[in-house]
Amino acid sequence: MALPHPSLTLVLDIDRRLDSEELRLEVARSYSHVGPVLVRTHGASACDATTNTARLLVKLGSRRYLHSEDEGADELWELVVGRWLRRMLDKVGNNMRIYNRRQREIGGTELVFDWMDIDLQNGALHALLRLDSTSGIGPEAGNLLTALRNALNDGALEGDIREVTMPSAASWEAQKAACRAAEDGREAKRAAQAAAEDAAKREAREVLEAQADEEFLESPELTASTGPAHDDGGKHGDGGAEGLFELPRPDFPIDYRIWSVACTDGTMREFDSASCSFTTEGGLP
Repeated sequence: MALPHPSLTLVLDIDRRLDSEELRLEVARSYSHVGPVLVRTHGASACDATTNTARLLVKLGSRRYLHSEDEGADELWELVVGRWLRRMLDKVGNNMRIYNRRQREIGGTELVFDWMDIDLQNGALHALLRLDSTSGIGPEAGNLLTALRNALNDGALEGDIREVTMPSAASWEAQKAACRAAEDGREAKRAAQAAAEDAAKREAREVLEAQADEEFLESPELTASTGPAHDDGGKHGDGGAEGLFELPRPDFPIDYRIWSVACTDGTMREFDSASCSFTTEGGLP
């Protein structure tokens, strides 16, 4: 029997301040090979920051694939849905990065996405995955969804769950703080190294100047050897626009281990996917 094939509708939910006819035309052109694409807009957040979300609506009719108790669900996930999701997450995430590279090339408006919201089984469950600083997502993302399904079926995730955020807000803030601290450390090290190099250059220059002074006093004609500084014609510039054509690297790889699990009753708990256990008691978000 032929296996069913899922389809995807991609909804790009962007800050309305970025919206324009030109942007919509560029999105339609750049995402046409991914599948049907809709652009929706929302107002600015309370902190006035730009937040954009890519929503992946997984279409597979009325078939049920999340819970093992449903007939054929495990086979459907293992042979169809799980594999297809891994390919689509990689495809959409990579397309986001390529889109922004093209915008840099043509001087257009980049679309930096913060979240990828995967709508599973017609809205029965949402998996909200944080994207890195390049709007990309790691190759482990597809495995995260399988780990989520396994946790549901093994009973590790209890309650009527409506949404799982990976990583949790607390984990994300901790990772950002660690990245900033590491960058501050690298910056301090670079500054110290640059200061040491400058000091060494000054010392060497002072020695050469002292030697030149001595030679000048002994043999004035030696001063004629001093010529104009060599002009390299700008051959050692800053590289120009080479960086425009490269895919950027993320600030840091995201650790998706700690999840935030939201239930339909409004409670929210943190879940450690490595130990398959909750780390906090239930409470209102």
